[in-house]
Amino acid sequence: MLTDALAAFADRPGLIAADRQLTWGQALALGRQLIAGLPRPRSLVMLRCRTDIESVSALLALLADGHVPLLVEADLAPALGAQLAERYRVEAIVDPATEVTLTGAVPAELNPALALLLTTSGSTGSPKLVRLSAAGLAANAAAIAASLDLSADERPLLHLPISYSYGLSVITSHLSVGAALVPTTAGIMEPAWWAALADHGATSISGVPFHYATLRRFGEARLDLPQLRTLTQAGGKLDAKIAAWFADFAARSGRRFVIMYGQTEAGPRIATLPPEHALAATDAIGRPIPGVSIRLVDEDGGDVAPGEAGEMLVRSPAVMLGYAHGPDDLAAGDTLGGELATGDVAVLGPDGLYRIVGRRSRLLKIFGLRINLDEIETRLAAIGHPALAFGDDDRLQLLLEAPGSDVAEVRARLTELFSLPPRGIEIRSAGTPVERGATGKISKAAFAAAWEAAA
Repeated sequence: MLTDALAAFADRPGLIAADRQLTWGQALALGRQLIAGLPRPRSLVMLRCRTDIESVSALLALLADGHVPLLVEADLAPALGAQLAERYRVEAIVDPATEVTLTGAVPAELNPALALLLTTSGSTGSPKLVRLSAAGLAANAAAIAASLDLSADERPLLHLPISYSYGLSVITSHLSVGAALVPTTAGIMEPAWWAALADHGATSISGVPFHYATLRRFGEARLDLPQLRTLTQAGGKLDAKIAAWFADFAARSGRRFVIMYGQTEAGPRIATLPPEHALAATDAIGRPIPGVSIRLVDEDGGDVAPGEAGEMLVRSPAVMLGYAHGPDDLAAGDTLGGELATGDVAVLGPDGLYRIVGRRSRLLKIFGLRINLDEIETRLAAIGHPALAFGDDDRLQLLLEAPGSDVAEVRARLTELFSLPPRGIEIRSAGTPVERGATGKISKAAFAAAWEAAA
């Protein structure tokens, strides 16, 4: 459990930044100062996170003391934060940079197993939350540590949002072995990001496809740091050419490049691609991590024949307890029994590696944030902007159907409602409804034609 690791490694270096260094014990003590004044011994708390010492410390204290944090980013649109807090009857809002704010909400009943709440995608504006247990978090942390062969002398750069399950797993997996973290609020294009990487001896980088596309443009000379030995990638499919470049760089320089696959609902990690396969199998997600199993099933739930594609059904001790749609769901126990239908369609190759070949539902990832296209269409239509949403990973295509639609206004509403990065969104105006088929659905071909006509 997290509390066991904090106790075992209390005197070890925990958080290292430009201006100070804290042991894990000192981080826990700081966190308890930052969350002082919560209304109950076990409170539902919204934590507004940054990738800094204060936010990590506050998170550790909330988890160690049995509170239930709902993690959101500090820069989450205020309207979205307020909606979430009201919907789930959040009792306090903790912003480590300012103060603890009590909401006066009537407390919801919290299931004893409930330890943490995450949004389903990092931040799409969806009110649906993922309910995770302390045992599940600990199990996934240990499995990641075993899969990556982590040890106490690791020192990862912590730059991914900690409200995002990938960023959170960097914290939990390294804490489980007593390794220190190097948090930075700087982005990859800022000198401070590179300073944190080099000056504090960071041994690993974790990134989504956007980060690796950017690192590739910088070139390998910038990455030729003597202490840097591991690069991990998740949060969406990486372009095969970029993956091959990093696999080759790692092999030549004696480093490891590890492609990983997971979902927030799985706690999050499901599979990793062993570094020795990184160059020859850039299209694969690899094999399940310890304690996780994968079945490929057809639409009826039966096992598919060898070599055939099927939906990935995952069994893992880290699988979420279930979703929460409102405060009453916070009292619920484990509704999934450790089994998760991922929605991703995959095949198992003769090399023993899994490869994703599609998705059952209309989901895509924008810079690591998983979004539901149906949800985007529904919520835009509700505010008077009927639109069609399509796209590929890291690119959302939005075709407006209402006459006289204002692209700039819709872009602003998208940011307000879903907190999506503007660089991942392309909007065009068709001005008229796109013709549907007999089922009311629109094929990709029909969308593509309407999209080109709108150009």
